[in-house]
Amino acid sequence: GCKLLDSFAIFIQICLGAVAFSTLIIKRQREQPQRPLLIWGLDISKQLMGGAVVHALNVIASYFTGGNHEGQHSNPCVWYFLNILVDTTIGIGVVWAFIKIVHIIATRYRLSGLQSGVYGGPPFRKQVKRWGKQMVVYVCALLTMKIFVVLLFQLFPSIAVFGKWMLGWTMGNHKLQVVFVMLIFPLTMNTMQFWILDTIVK
Repeated sequence: GCKLLDSFAIFIQICLGAVAFSTLIIKRQREQPQRPLLIWGLDISKQLMGGAVVHALNVIASYFTGGNHEGQHSNPCVWYFLNILVDTTIGIGVVWAFIKIVHIIATRYRLSGLQSGVYGGPPFRKQVKRWGKQMVVYVCALLTMKIFVVLLFQLFPSIAVFGKWMLGWTMGNHKLQVVFVMLIFPLTMNTMQFWILDTIVK
């Protein structure tokens, strides 16, 4: 059936990553005022690393989510589709809330370097140190989001019925299913997510 880790699926994933993140370059060209290249690079690197973490977790979750009560294997494409759908909708709110809470705590207790997108002036080593703190916060926000999503799936396993219904037109053609759930659908949803998260983290 559907495979998310064979050579074809990996090629599709590389295409997705390249196209989705390239849209952030377009977003920078449209910014007013435009961030300095260094600041933009530090901001984008958070999304690059965070995106890699979430993608890996989505693939893993797609194989292990959704019970196996009747001894039947669930379709990982269905669960990957559902992961992307929830990540790029409800998940954005979870990430925003986490970063907002950290910002409030940092302001209240005067913790330096945690205000997202603020790296201070030279030297570069000091800027990287602040970026590192913010990177940890961002990854923790993403991990919190994924825990929330997985718990949601555990509480409502019947959501798989919705996923199967949405992908019904691809059943029987596994390559088409992989292209849709790992390229076409994520490209649309992740582009929107990247633009919104870039606004949050900058």
